[in-house]
Amino acid sequence: MKNVFIFLILFASSLLANAQTQNISIEAFGAHNTVGINYDSRLKGNQGWGYRVGIGYSYSGHSNFLVGSSSIKGVAIPAEINYLVGQRKSKLELGFGMSLGYYQEKYSNWVPSSTGLMAEAEGHHKTFGYFLFGNVGYRFQPVRGLMFRLGITPSFNFGDRYGLSRSEFYPYVSLGWAF
Repeated sequence: MKNVFIFLILFASSLLANAQTQNISIEAFGAHNTVGINYDSRLKGNQGWGYRVGIGYSYSGHSNFLVGSSSIKGVAIPAEINYLVGQRKSKLELGFGMSLGYYQEKYSNWVPSSTGLMAEAEGHHKTFGYFLFGNVGYRFQPVRGLMFRLGITPSFNFGDRYGLSRSEFYPYVSLGWAF
């Protein structure tokens, strides 16, 4: 385990040392579900391959008078490999990644009681969860200065017990600073 940790530190250090254009941004929706902050870097120049890592807060909920209600909130870390297409500042962004998080789910449901009437049953649990996502969108990416992202994030999971259920297509908007 110690060797894996040392390898990851060396790998991350080499990526940062060779990085060209880097940026920090705030994102709404997308891979964060609600809001988050990202670090993004190009591996060469201001185009082509890069990666993005962030941390964000997620919240979603729904309510139905006949069935009940549920909400889920938590902290997640999305990581993505992406590619920018375009020679100027305006680029097509294509990416693929995974969001890992720790979530708390609260729910209440209407269930039959021993009296024959409906009663509300409540509960909550904490869990680790993940989902895989893609990014397709527009990115205004200068070498230095204000950067902007807008697009859609399709998501999915493998249907196992840790896979989070969420909307299949989630929009995103991001504003940041390239340096």
